[in-house]
Amino acid sequence: MYWLKPSPVSIQKLIALWAFCESGLGGLLFAFKIPLTGFLVGGFAVIIISLIAHFTNGDSKQILQATLLVLLVKAVASPHSPLPAYLAVAFQGLLGALLFRFITNRMLACILLGTIAMMESAWQKLIVLTLIFGNSFWKALDSFYLSVAQFFHLPKDVSFSFWLIVLY
Repeated sequence: MYWLKPSPVSIQKLIALWAFCESGLGGLLFAFKIPLTGFLVGGFAVIIISLIAHFTNGDSKQILQATLLVLLVKAVASPHSPLPAYLAVAFQGLLGALLFRFITNRMLACILLGTIAMMESAWQKLIVLTLIFGNSFWKALDSFYLSVAQFFHLPKDVSFSFWLIVLY
């Protein structure tokens, strides 16, 4: 069963696929302003990081090297991508390296990586607006609602943070 053992070439192909998904697919989805791009591209990243970890026996050094390579390819091939896209890739790679290094159960590490990466993707706009742009959490929440309301054709003159507090 020699075909079950990966070669360094197959790891390189996984890294190339990850870089293509991030720069090509992610750039294309961003250019067409398709919502939930982070979930789709992040899902690919989680699968590929998990495969790299599986084939390298959880070698966090190789996951980190792959992450840096993907970030470089993304910067060269898709320079129009916003800063949060680069932060998401770095977060996913770093999280994958940490989880596969310290959690010996690979299935648990994969589930945690997928769950945390998708949660980060869902909360990314709030995190960026609050930490990087210095908006208050409530203004960031209203801005997040406006972006969702635009896509789903919901009323835009509603203060989402106000109603969230009222419901609480």
